[in-house]
Amino acid sequence: MKILGLLFLTIGLSTSVIASAAAPLKANALYEVNKYSFSYVADHRPIGRSIFTSDIYFSQSYFEHSAYEYDSHLATASLCLTISTYTDYSPFTEEWYISQPKYIKEALETIGFNSFTTNDDFTQTARFDSIGLAAAKKEFSDYTVIAVAPRSGGYYSEWANNMHLGDGSQSDYMHEGWYNTAQKTINFISDYINDNQVTGHIKLWMTGFSRGGAVVNVAAGLLDSRLDKGQKVFNEVELNREDIYTYTFEAPQGANVNSKTIKAPKDAIYGNIWNIINPNDIVTKVAMSEYGFTRFGTDKFITTKFFDPSNFDNNRRVFKALHDVINQTDEFVYSGDNFEMHGLKVEDFLKILTIVPAIVDMFTGDFADTKDKTKSNYDANIAATLFIEELTSNLGSRSDYVKKYQKPIEDLMLVMKDEKITGMPSTPFLVIKMIGAAVFSSVLIGNSDKVEKYTKSFAGQHASVINNCVSALIGPICSTYWERPNELFSIFMHMSDIFQNHFIDVVLAHVQAQDSYYVDAYNATHEDQISLVPLRNNADFGRMKFFGFNDLGLRLDSKKGERVVNVEGHVMGKSDIEDCEKGYAVGYYSYITEEKMELFMPIGRKYNISMKSYSKKPRHRCEYWAYYQFISLDNRGKKKIELDHKKDTAYFNSDRFKRDVTISV
Repeated sequence: MKILGLLFLTIGLSTSVIASAAAPLKANALYEVNKYSFSYVADHRPIGRSIFTSDIYFSQSYFEHSAYEYDSHLATASLCLTISTYTDYSPFTEEWYISQPKYIKEALETIGFNSFTTNDDFTQTARFDSIGLAAAKKEFSDYTVIAVAPRSGGYYSEWANNMHLGDGSQSDYMHEGWYNTAQKTINFISDYINDNQVTGHIKLWMTGFSRGGAVVNVAAGLLDSRLDKGQKVFNEVELNREDIYTYTFEAPQGANVNSKTIKAPKDAIYGNIWNIINPNDIVTKVAMSEYGFTRFGTDKFITTKFFDPSNFDNNRRVFKALHDVINQTDEFVYSGDNFEMHGLKVEDFLKILTIVPAIVDMFTGDFADTKDKTKSNYDANIAATLFIEELTSNLGSRSDYVKKYQKPIEDLMLVMKDEKITGMPSTPFLVIKMIGAAVFSSVLIGNSDKVEKYTKSFAGQHASVINNCVSALIGPICSTYWERPNELFSIFMHMSDIFQNHFIDVVLAHVQAQDSYYVDAYNATHEDQISLVPLRNNADFGRMKFFGFNDLGLRLDSKKGERVVNVEGHVMGKSDIEDCEKGYAVGYYSYITEEKMELFMPIGRKYNISMKSYSKKPRHRCEYWAYYQFISLDNRGKKKIELDHKKDTAYFNSDRFKRDVTISV
């Protein structure tokens, strides 16, 4: 109670950019926790509402335990630090660039760090392969903490580097763009240590968001690997793996299971790397798992309705309460959970033929209002996973991607994020919609002159860059649409909602929701009490496919605590997929005479799959199989569901066939 009382005393103190330390909290018998405030830029806000302030708690206790122990307080402090690397917009002058590190400098100095330094990239015009980096240090009695944060927002042309996968030959199969910038990050730390004459025992505090998170993730992985091999990473200092505290947020995947010179990305040596991920954030699914990409370390997940339906409502209530505190306005309404499957009917295509200029509006409005009734409980995570999986298959190998698609996509990103261009949108999802519109136009119109004219209507002089990208991608996208029409279309329909899950202030509220400092502070001043919302340790789902049935149905029963999923065909009549219990998702497709179904289930429990099929054919073929969503375990392969029939093909001559399959984790 004394600790809680001291926390309450800190509420209501000054929220100036650099505040004095409030009355300290006692984290334990030795170390105090002080509350400060800091400023940051929320780059999706309306003009005039872009600069915000929030609280940050800091204590030496964060670094008094091994980095291999997850610390919810350090996680939030890390996100506060990385959000302060965001930069303002315009006027893009030399003076403007020089002033860009001001928020991260103020944040670090506020919590007691000194000797603030940036690299040249932070204060110069962003380039394709640049990486803005900031560092500062804080001396304690027997060690020095060096905080390192790359610029994680407002990096403009650096965004194109995200698309530079490379063929792996120059990066040990890791993402080449992030591998190179990770090496720059390690060199920057080395230079900082030398320039500031740091000696003795050091601890690294590394954090980043989005691209910055991917770079930090790879850099920390490389440091862990070198230290594991007994190599000395930096001169004149002592650094151990348990002293590298790494927290990333919504980081894409830059490590690779095919790397030859390091241990597998999920090996225990990388357990000091913590990645906080929203499963419904599509950014975290690239670079593609199908090419072997993953993240170093441990992923911790924000819960979703699919994975944790019993706690979801409370989770979002706590998130909303804290987000309202951060937001300080009702101008922004969170819609990141607003996803449902849609189908595009033939009559909609006919309308598009006559209203081509309205295609962009179609992707942002209610043009396609036909909900896909054949899918139950799909969320953005499942739809995006299936879409990316299919698209990657159609792009071909990683080498194919580099040869055919990498350059056109990079060129598009350079145009999109070039701050000198005012005719193009500044956010990725708008351009993605435009590409989709151009692709659909190309398919439907079939006239290159009309497509070019249409593209010029919204891209002006940069239409050729979009058209080149469309020309490269139209084949794979059309092939993907043929196999995954509703997933692709629904992602476009909800692109604005999906990208909200990548807004850094949204992530900040989610992370604060699992931090007792912020929950207790909220409860001290509000009547509506909230409780801690812990992060999940995984976001994996089991997946089964059923092929070759003439008619399909699905229902869920409970049998002695075990989930029994009954897949039942029908002799006559229309097939239906009945609504399943929360936490299940069903995909249903009809290909003229036969049907296939996909079933998705959260892992961590046992299932019994009971199948009964009816067929009017004299001899009918039925296949069923199951596996986990891609999870990297080691350099040898993927983790899979264990079941008594890993894959089976059954032939039957009668009207009925039944087989039970028990899945266990």
